Amino acid sequence: MKDYKFNNPARRNPAYRDIGGLYDIYLRSERNRLANLNRANAYLKAVMVFPNYYGVAMSNLGFLRAYELINRSGFMSCDRAFMQDDLSKGVISLETRRRLKDYDFIFFSLSYENDFVNILSILSAEKIPFLSKDRNENFPLIMAGGVIAFLNPEPVAPIFDLMFIGEAEAIFPDFFEKIKSKNKPDKYEIINSSAGIKGIYVPSEYDFIFDPKNPYILNEIKIANGFPKRVARRWTDENLSFSSSVITTEFSELSNINMIEIERGCKRGCRFCSAGFIYLPLRESTIDAVNEAISATGENEKAGFVGFGTMDGKNIAKIMRFSLDSGRNFSLSSVRFDCLDENNLDMIKESGIKTVTIGIETGSERLKKMLNKVLSNENIITSVGDIVKRGITGIKLYFMFGLPYENKDDMDDTVKLVKTILKEFISASKANKRIGKLTASFSPFVPKAWTPLQWENFEDLKILRKKASYIANGLRNMPNLDVNINSLNAAFTEAFFARGSRLSTDILVYSFLNKTSIKKAAEDKGLRMDGFIRKIGTGELLPWDIIDQGVTKRYLLEEYKRALNLKTTPQCFEGCKRCGVCA
Repeated sequence: MKDYKFNNPARRNPAYRDIGGLYDIYLRSERNRLANLNRANAYLKAVMVFPNYYGVAMSNLGFLRAYELINRSGFMSCDRAFMQDDLSKGVISLETRRRLKDYDFIFFSLSYENDFVNILSILSAEKIPFLSKDRNENFPLIMAGGVIAFLNPEPVAPIFDLMFIGEAEAIFPDFFEKIKSKNKPDKYEIINSSAGIKGIYVPSEYDFIFDPKNPYILNEIKIANGFPKRVARRWTDENLSFSSSVITTEFSELSNINMIEIERGCKRGCRFCSAGFIYLPLRESTIDAVNEAISATGENEKAGFVGFGTMDGKNIAKIMRFSLDSGRNFSLSSVRFDCLDENNLDMIKESGIKTVTIGIETGSERLKKMLNKVLSNENIITSVGDIVKRGITGIKLYFMFGLPYENKDDMDDTVKLVKTILKEFISASKANKRIGKLTASFSPFVPKAWTPLQWENFEDLKILRKKASYIANGLRNMPNLDVNINSLNAAFTEAFFARGSRLSTDILVYSFLNKTSIKKAAEDKGLRMDGFIRKIGTGELLPWDIIDQGVTKRYLLEEYKRALNLKTTPQCFEGCKRCGVCA
């Protein structure tokens, strides 16, 4: 679970620890662009639940987008609910303080595997049975969407009545047509009729059969009559404008930033990145739509440009220029070294950005080829100097370790690169008469569904601990350098769920009810954790094969073989039909 304590008034003033008082503070802080929306004719009640705390949820554009679309339906009003410190009195919504069990529909927004336990905490607090099969018509219809829902839904699929596979803008209109004529929705009628809606998954109608001799092997998926063999992901038309923050608040992780999605998808093809494959094809929001969202940014807010490759867009220079000319500073979710020409750097400086975030992944040229990261260390070092000379005093670098076939030489290359970057960072900073801070964060590699490296294993924790110590010792006591090693245990749990199956649901529920660890729960059920984080055979039937992402398994396997042979693949280009999405 993400840490929400960064900006929580309850941590500063005990008087606000009551959830009602805390929610009053949050509501007063919000600039809500839906505040004047007429919901007088809404006869169905929905609640959007983010299974983490308010500050994390309010920095999640997908959560806010779904909330907006439901409220704009005309026949549904939608409130918000979050994880709470105190669940003893149940879970209440932010806007109306209504209990979750009193809604017609509960929509969960899933963005992080490590939040799965919070789903159970929330349902338990409301005395709602965990599994769909145990809930009758007296309980709300419980659904889930979000990136994790259509990356690999299986570890939590038995919990939900319906799951949305793809982008809300594409699926919601058809789903809303099914339910809008029902003053009192018939839960089972909605579930059964959803079979005909592309992008909706009804987990109860699919039976996953595992090998009795080896329960980690999936033998077969049995499907009820009338339901699709694979649930096809839906995505929005390339001409649609994307989302921006309908609500901003100082208590978000991204305090007072109007997030504006300038593109969706990524053309780079990094072989570890699930978002780079499941959001294909790359689509850019129209420049008019982006400029309109910039103009709606409040006086005390920044325009925050969001995308997987924010600087890749063909209109990014025009967008940044428009924002500055409109008197609105901007922020960038991340930058790429190879997109930082002098013009872009000058506008970043003009906007007052003091820290930039860049994913490097590894200093090993060998492993870069495996990951399909093509920027050389020399170019990275030169770019750092260019950035710092513009007066940017903070650079955050992100690396991975525990990568497939990683050896000591690869780790030495990464440590050496960080030291060389630091040297250039300090040298370039002297011209500014102020030396800032370089931060290098290291996270264990977690193999994800729908990537070319999905078949690889998660590194053994004992080995990861040794590697983490090796990195930390190699960079110890370096001036102006902060080194962060992200939680190995959290990565272990993430890896367990990322490629999990319905066996993972059983372990999750057992773990929650018995107040024990995921590892102990698996052992109590006669299962080994290494069976879930192992290297997977390329011929195996995978739990997430129930989803049709558009990207073919054949293409992922080709990319996997190229990774093992240290061959890079050019990024997507117009007319490209390699992966299957645009075929």
